[in-house]
Amino acid sequence: MRIRVRLTLYAITDATAGMLLFGVVLSALARGGIAEDQDLALGRMADGLARVIDSAGPAALSGREPLIPADAAQDIEAFLLVLDATGATTWSGALVLGAPIRIPASVVVEAADLGRSVATVHLGDEVAVRVVAQPWAHAESVGTVVAAQSMLALDEQVRSLNGFLMVAGLVAIVAVGLVSWLVVGRALRPLRTLSLTSDSIARTGDLTQRLPAATSRDEVGTLTRSFNGMLDRLAGSQHELGESLALQRRMVADASHELRTPLTTIRTNADTLRAHPEADPAERQAAVADIADEAARMSRLLDDLLLLARTDAGQRPITEWRPVDLAIVASDVARKATTPDRPVTLVRSGPLVVAGDPDALTRLIWILVENALRHGAGEVTITSGHLAADEPQRAWLSVSDHGPGFAPGDDAHVFERFWRADRSRSGPGSGLGLAIAWSIVDAHGGTITATNRDGGGAVLTARLPDPASVSAQPLSASSSAR
Repeated sequence: MRIRVRLTLYAITDATAGMLLFGVVLSALARGGIAEDQDLALGRMADGLARVIDSAGPAALSGREPLIPADAAQDIEAFLLVLDATGATTWSGALVLGAPIRIPASVVVEAADLGRSVATVHLGDEVAVRVVAQPWAHAESVGTVVAAQSMLALDEQVRSLNGFLMVAGLVAIVAVGLVSWLVVGRALRPLRTLSLTSDSIARTGDLTQRLPAATSRDEVGTLTRSFNGMLDRLAGSQHELGESLALQRRMVADASHELRTPLTTIRTNADTLRAHPEADPAERQAAVADIADEAARMSRLLDDLLLLARTDAGQRPITEWRPVDLAIVASDVARKATTPDRPVTLVRSGPLVVAGDPDALTRLIWILVENALRHGAGEVTITSGHLAADEPQRAWLSVSDHGPGFAPGDDAHVFERFWRADRSRSGPGSGLGLAIAWSIVDAHGGTITATNRDGGGAVLTARLPDPASVSAQPLSASSSAR
């Protein structure tokens, strides 16, 4: 059953229950009020006749009996009775099925004792009248005046009221149903739009569709804004997923390309060794050395790919977290990387303590230095220092060379996987080093940038937090994905 129908039925049901309760309560109150009014009216009639008899005596009524007395069993008009001291009826304005009306002695006695008696008297099995009795006295005679009215009068008035309430209730219920149908339909209009939009998105896959902007602050407006926000997030996720898939395809293609060369070399040398078992030992030794070198190259490439895959899965490339003096690490790397034709020098102003993994930070500096040695020219310089106290990353370390530097626009791609610069900076390597450097710096809560020296050459600068800033602002549990 549709929501609009259900809500309308709920409203009609509630209105019906409310009208029934209201009708029952009002009918009960009205019945009591009508009965009270009836007693007052009968009391006024009895009091008026009693004053007449008190002043003029019972003889004032002689010859004034109605020509056709009322029938208390059928008529609802009020009538009067006059009783003598014994309770016998001396004057009557009505009969019961043609017979005189007999008032119970208890009513007469109560009226004489208390000055008034009000009671419901049953005149037969199916006839009931409401009576108000009041004593009278004239000269030396006494008696009782009785004003009475059939209970049918009360029932008739209550029945008329109930009929009015029933008609009014039906009109109110129909009005409630109609108004509920219109109001609920208007309120659910955004939900119909939501349903149509959802069906359209499911059919076309177009996540750019949106619901009309909602200005109301009710639940429907909140739902509209939440739905549009969800579509924004889904569209963003779809875009990121598309970029991720494109990156994965490119990475697989690049990895396949990188692996093809060592595999070709290994297969060629293996075929040569198998086809020429009698070859010169020196040639066989060279072929085996080529196979070992290419196998080691493949192993390094696979290790780098595994590290990046773990980083993408949320695993940080660090195994421990403690203060590390980058100046000492950089000094050791500079000493080991220096060759007679390519010196690596360190320029520092003192200790440079950061928070991180010693092995990962050592690898970071090695990657930066090897990149400068592989793609740059001249002397390689490692420089370190501290930033201003209000900077989020308090320590920095840069590696520069004297080569051609980065071409315009290359700085936006140097940290992408398998990315190669122009031919002037191309050379050996898999193109994963700077991507790994980025993941290490990011896992430590830092940043890394690529720029050019004023006099020519590339500069790679890493900024890292010191232990105090890390302890004051903990890092997330996983590295953010690029």
